[in-house]
Parts: sequence; structure tokens; C-alpha cells
Amino acid sequence: MKLFKVKYVMPIIIIIVVLANFSGIYTLKTESGEKAVLTRFGKYIKTVEEAGLHWHIPLFEKVEIVKCDIVRSIELGYRSQGLGDSHNPEYYSVPEESLMITGDENLVHAETAIQYRVSNAHDFVFNVENPIVDLKIAAESSVRRVVANHKLDDVLTDQKAMIQGEIREDLQNICNEYQLGIEITKVSLQAVYAPSEVQGAFEDVIKAREDMNRFINEAKKEANEILPAAEATASEMINKANAYKEKRISEARGDVENFKQILKNYSLGPKVTRSRMYLETMQKILPKAKIYIMNDNGDTMRFLPLEGNSASKVLK
Repeated sequence: MKLFKVKYVMPIIIIIVVLANFSGIYTLKTESGEKAVLTRFGKYIKTVEEAGLHWHIPLFEKVEIVKCDIVRSIELGYRSQGLGDSHNPEYYSVPEESLMITGDENLVHAETAIQYRVSNAHDFVFNVENPIVDLKIAAESSVRRVVANHKLDDVLTDQKAMIQGEIREDLQNICNEYQLGIEITKVSLQAVYAPSEVQGAFEDVIKAREDMNRFINEAKKEANEILPAAEATASEMINKANAYKEKRISEARGDVENFKQILKNYSLGPKVTRSRMYLETMQKILPKAKIYIMNDNGDTMRFLPLEGNSASKVLK
């Protein structure tokens, strides 16, 4: 009877042991960057990062697999509901999360999406009890803090990119300080709008800002068309002035050299040079002048014009 019991009990024990060992097999996938946090009797042993089949001791050891390459998201101020339809909208707002105050003491709704991934599996599993809840609380705090440091116009219009960067940096500092094992990959302000009570006034402000930007762009376009032409005209005038300056300088230098030659000849024979200069000057002047013959009293007499090659004599 005892042999019979041993005969059948041993195979059962062996089967149980084999099944238990098989239950300790687990797989880590490459595409999602899975990492396994291994504990023994609740104490951390190691983090397994190599993809493939692995084994741990059943009953005594526990494995928690964390997908580290998966980008996850947290929604603040709204909740997504898939594609939706008219009866089931794509998302709905959560005003108690989105409503906050700006630096110039105006109320605004800021719906924000936070994208993150697990950067340290050990910290993500052990350092806080619920890292996702803690991250959401920290994210809401960061958004409110950064928005409170900016004016309403900055939040509504052209400073969104800068504000998103500040929120990401502030939230990442909190995650590092509390060692959440989380990396913030992106912060997006999905929708920023004023409360419904003052929406009309803020739409007028936004329209005025858009008109201002349009006028500035039109002025820049006109300036880009006028300035090149004006610069070309100015350059042409400068070139002409420089050319005229060089011409006058050259002429002045020539006149100086000519005067030096005349002075040299004059010093050799002052009387002859003076007479020659007088005759050359009269030769240049008289062909262009009209000649009148007058009597000694200065009265104008009848005359014939002496122009060109023609000549006339008038007797007293």
C-alpha cells in the first residue's frame, strides 16, 4: 500500500514542480522597451533589461514588467472619448482643472496634454506609491505656476511655444526631485480660451492683434520693395559724385600743371608771354563777340554787323 502511494505521489510532485518552474518563465519584448523589476520576498533584486525569455523562482520572486519606450499621456482640463459623434463628443472639458489665473490677474481656461515615458523602471515602481497620480498633480501645479507668470495676451496668442517649454522644464524638475523615473517628452496647450462671460471681448482683442500683425507684415513687404530701389538710387548717386570728384581733382591737377608751365615760360620772358596770353585770349573771345564801331563821343553810328568771315567798313 505504501509503495502504491509513493508510486503515484512522486509523479504528482514532479509535475507540480515542473509546472511551477514553467510559471516562472516571462518574456521581455524589444519593440516596447520592456524592462522587468525583480523582487524576492518584496525586496528589490535587479532590473532585467535584455529582451527575450527569462525565468524567476516562482512563489518566492515576483516580476513587474514596465514598458519604458511607450509614450503615455495625461490630459488636464479635458478628457478624450475617441472619435465620437453628435451624441458622444470627441472630448469634454473639465473646467475645474483648466480654469486658472494669469500674471495680470485675468481668468483663462488652459487645456493641456502632457506626454511622458518611463526612464527608470526601478524608480517608477518603488519610489512612489502611485506615480501616475503624483505626475498628474505635479503637472497641474506646473501649468498653473507657469501661466501665473505670464500675461493673458502671451497665453492666448504668440507666446504659447515658450510657455509650453517652461511647463515641460518645470515639470521635469519636479519628476527629477521626487525621483519618479519619468521623462517628460512633450507639453501641448491644446486649447486656451477665456471664460464665456468675457469671450466676446477677448475675441476682439485677438482680432486686433491679428490686424496689427497683418499691418506690420504689409509694411515690411512695402519696405522690402522700396528700400532696395532707394539703396540702388543712393548707390548710383554716390558713384556719380565720386566720379565727378575724381574728374574735378584731375582737372584741377591739370590746371595746376598748366599754370606751372605758364609760370615757367613767363619767368623766362614776362613781356612776350603776357602779349601771347593776351592775343590767345582775344582770339578765343572775338569770334564769339558781336563788334560795334562807335565814334569818339560814344554815340552809336550806323553799322554793318561784322560776323563770321564777312567784314564791312563804316566811315566817319
